Amino acid sequence: MLPHKKIVLFVGVASALTFAVFAYWLFTVSSLAAPEWEVTVVDEHGKPVEGMTVRETWQNYSVEATGHEMDRQTDANGHATFPAHKTEYSLLSQVAGTLTALIHFNVHASYGPHASVFAFGKHSEGTASTGQYVTDWTDYPSSMQSRIVVGPGPVIRLNCSEVIKPSAPVLVCGVPSKWFGRIPHRWH
Repeated sequence: MLPHKKIVLFVGVASALTFAVFAYWLFTVSSLAAPEWEVTVVDEHGKPVEGMTVRETWQNYSVEATGHEMDRQTDANGHATFPAHKTEYSLLSQVAGTLTALIHFNVHASYGPHASVFAFGKHSEGTASTGQYVTDWTDYPSSMQSRIVVGPGPVIRLNCSEVIKPSAPVLVCGVPSKWFGRIPHRWH
């Protein structure tokens, strides 16, 4: 084979491979964004709580700028179930999202899919936890089961005459209600 034919063949094969890889990176793939999640809500005595709002939140931080949420109400047995959620994205968008976070040196950024559940209502609230940590699902397993123990929502004093008792996660002075138990004394 002549040298110029070898070069043409090499360039042709290299171009075809480059195109194939680039095309692969552009095609979307489907991935689990949040698992199927079965939740049981009980009070501090272990009795099921009916009519509580259970919220599932999820986001794939590598490809999504905003998160998602879905609410369910507990039944008479304190049960609420969420379906699995899928997301579609290209590999190129996932790489670009991760690189963007790294370039901006976002040290507090999360990467990949994350999901969690919490319950509120009836002047009570609680979060799914594993030991002393909030349960944060990150891509595995494909189904979850959590037991949330709810307790009375905290009383917050904003000043001497104003008291609030949140029945849902809210922001007070920029602080999420799940942190109310850890608010420094000077804020009470």
